Amino acid sequence: MTSLTKRQAAILLGVVLLVAVAGWLLWQHYNQPEPVTPLSQQQAETPAGVEHAADNAQVKLMQEQLNEAAKEIARLKNKPPDKVVVTEVKVVEKVVEKEVEKRGANFGIVTDPANPEKPVDLGEIAKLPEGTIVNLNQYNVFAYKKIIRGVNVFPALDGGRVKINEVTVDVSRRITKDGKYIGVVAGYDFEYNKAKAGIRYSF
Repeated sequence: MTSLTKRQAAILLGVVLLVAVAGWLLWQHYNQPEPVTPLSQQQAETPAGVEHAADNAQVKLMQEQLNEAAKEIARLKNKPPDKVVVTEVKVVEKVVEKEVEKRGANFGIVTDPANPEKPVDLGEIAKLPEGTIVNLNQYNVFAYKKIIRGVNVFPALDGGRVKINEVTVDVSRRITKDGKYIGVVAGYDFEYNKAKAGIRYSF
């Protein structure tokens, strides 16, 4: 078996890295989350419809969250939605995605108030004549907050009296789509008269 020269090894390594990077870029391209899902109003009011939108956005939700989101959309159907998208046809997708980001939602659902029984077809909308005004209802789903904050108080009994032994505050940022957070904790231990600081991982 012949061994590779340094030049051959470098070329082989370069080819392997190139293939790996190309594969990763292709995977990223075909596995991009879709922050907004077009549905009919009837679909949007069902847990299955919300789950479809969550899957498109690559957000994991529990059944209770799906049920709650569907109920909230059904409750809002006769009231103004989170956003009434009124814009020109050529920018409709950008407008609805920007609204999801602006609100800090995990994903959004758009429906057509003029045709509540029919799913919105963004492809068909894109074929409309330039300058056509599009009117859609947008519902933003907040499954997990981006930032969570907490205050923790640790009381203790001292001779029949309640006293505070320790107080901590924490701020955490969401790091995964299924609601895992990492952040910092700081506080004061009154029993030992010392400050504390640490890292918090929530899941």
